[in-house]
Amino acid sequence: MTRDYQAMAIQAFGEPGVLKPISLAYPTVAGDEVLVKVLSAAINPIDVKTRAGIGFAAEQNKHNLPLALGYDLYGEVVECGEQVAGLQGGDLVMGMVGFAAHPGTYAQYAKARGNELIKVDKESAEPVLAGLCLAGLTAFQAINKLECPKSLPLYVNGANGSVGSLALQIAANMGYRVVAITRSALPQELADRFEQISYDDFVKSSAKRYLLDVVGMEVGMHCLQGLSAQSVMVTVPTLSQAQIIAAAQEQRVQAKGVLVVKNTSQLQRLYSWYCQDKLKLAHRCMPLSTAGVAHQQIEQNSSKEKVILLPWS
Repeated sequence: MTRDYQAMAIQAFGEPGVLKPISLAYPTVAGDEVLVKVLSAAINPIDVKTRAGIGFAAEQNKHNLPLALGYDLYGEVVECGEQVAGLQGGDLVMGMVGFAAHPGTYAQYAKARGNELIKVDKESAEPVLAGLCLAGLTAFQAINKLECPKSLPLYVNGANGSVGSLALQIAANMGYRVVAITRSALPQELADRFEQISYDDFVKSSAKRYLLDVVGMEVGMHCLQGLSAQSVMVTVPTLSQAQIIAAAQEQRVQAKGVLVVKNTSQLQRLYSWYCQDKLKLAHRCMPLSTAGVAHQQIEQNSSKEKVILLPWS
C-alpha cells in the first residue's frame, strides 16, 4: 500500500489559486477513528471562507498549514480503530467529518470518528451523497430550531441554493407547509411541489411569520421587513448572524443563529429520504484537481448547483 496520498490543500490563505495538490503521509488511525478512501467530497461555503482566511476554521488552523479542506465525504472504509463498532473494511459510508476545526476530505483518504459516519447500501451509493451531509444537517437543525407550528407556513429564502432547496424538501418531509422566497422561479421539479413568493411580495407588508434565512447578509436584513413582532427567524450564515439577530431584536422578532453539529440519526433520515426519492440535490461533478476553479465559480455565484469533487483514482 502506498505510504503517501494526494490532497488539494492550501499552504497560505488567499484566492482560489492557493488550492494546490500536495502529498501527505499515509495516515494511521487511533482507536476511535476510521480511515476512509474518499470516493467523493463536496464544497461548502465554509471551505471557501477558510481558504480565504475568514472564520473559525481559518483562525484555528493558521499555524497548521498546509491544510486540506473539506468536511463532506462519501467513501469506502479502509481501516477501523479497535474502539469502532458497526463498521468494517469495505463498508460504504457518508458523513460530515472533522467539523469545524479539522477539515481534510479534499483528498484520496480522510480520517473520521466512527460516530460521524453512517453506512450506505451499494445499490443507492452515488457521489452526490457527499453533498447531502453538511448542507442537509444544517437545514435539518435550522428547521428544528425554528420550532414552527405545523398549522403555519414555514418560509425559506435562498430556496434555489443547496441549503435552501434541501430545507424545502426536509421541511415538507417533516410535515410542514413550506413557502419558498425566491428571486427567480424554482426548478420545475421543486416548483411543482412548493408555493413561491418573491422577495418584493414577502416584504410588502409585515406579518407574524416563521422564516428560515439561509442567505444572511443584506438579504437576511431585507427579509426582516416582512416580519412583525413575535415572528421567529433562524439565520444560518455565521458572518452576519450577530448583525441580523440584533436588528431583529429591535423590532421584537425572535431571532436565532445555528451552527451545524454532527448527528448520525439525522444523517440517517436524510439518507433514507434520498433512497425514497424524497430528497434531491442539484449538483455537478468536477475533478478534485479543479477545486480552485470550483471555488472561483462559487465566489462568482455563477452556479447554484452543489459541486461534488471526484478525487484521483
